[in-house]
Amino acid sequence: MTMFGTLMLILISSGPGPLGVQDTDDVKPANSQAVDDSTTPATEAAAEALSTPEVKKKSKKKSKKKRRRKHRCRANSSPQYKKMVRNWRRVPKIPKPRWRAGYRDLTMYSVNLGERIRIFPFEPDGSLDPEAVAQIEHLMRDKNTHATHPIHPRLIKLLYKLADRFKARQINVISGYRESRNSGAESHHTDGTAVDIMLPGIKLPGVAKVARRFGHVGVGYYPTSGFIHLDVRDKRSFFWADRSGPGQSGCLRQIMRKSAFQFDAKWRPKHDEPKLRKNKKGKLLGALPKEEPPDEGEEPSVDTDTNDGSEEPKK
Repeated sequence: MTMFGTLMLILISSGPGPLGVQDTDDVKPANSQAVDDSTTPATEAAAEALSTPEVKKKSKKKSKKKRRRKHRCRANSSPQYKKMVRNWRRVPKIPKPRWRAGYRDLTMYSVNLGERIRIFPFEPDGSLDPEAVAQIEHLMRDKNTHATHPIHPRLIKLLYKLADRFKARQINVISGYRESRNSGAESHHTDGTAVDIMLPGIKLPGVAKVARRFGHVGVGYYPTSGFIHLDVRDKRSFFWADRSGPGQSGCLRQIMRKSAFQFDAKWRPKHDEPKLRKNKKGKLLGALPKEEPPDEGEEPSVDTDTNDGSEEPKK
């Protein structure tokens, strides 16, 4: 075959178009292969795993749990309860605290029992008055069974310190001692070491802030229910917040974990003792008059009249 015949065969076999050039519609971009192979086997396997029905079910379950959790933690209370909380916050029209030997009296009111006491918790020497403690235990009894239980002395001291710190006229007791109704459940309310309170006219965050600094305590902040939980414990402190409403499932969330360790490290037993309050002149508020002993030189007067009044005096 001649050289001319060979050239003609090449032109015919090259297809349509001048000099064998293809139409632009049939030409793929140069990086078409790279785009198609951009997903690696690992990513393909991950995508297949995510598209499986088991993973879809798990994702649906998680979303349902989140929805349920949001619903459970929703802060909600009835209009009647909100009205009751507003009544708790009002400062009662009662006399100002009285003082005796540097210690003030304490007014406590049980919102569930409708009872109020006003006592001097401390003797002039700084010890707890047994009669006052008995009244506190009676006020903090179980609201359903009316059963009483000894209240921890340290809890009484801390309640006094809160009232003294905020100059509160009254302490509202929402819940004190509660009889155990479930053998498996543990609560500080069942052993007389816990109380739920609020101070009229004082905001709850401020009360909780001071209570946390006592050390070796449990402090719970319940903004929707409208009270502060306070308990005394030998173990380390635990602080939490719960915005669930009354009668709803709890939504406890631990807070201020590092601060709890710091407050416990600074705690000393003497910090629980109440402070003696003095006036501007340095004298104790409500100071008791001193008893003056009789002079040694003076002899006690003796009544020599033996007439008891039954006989008439002689004329």
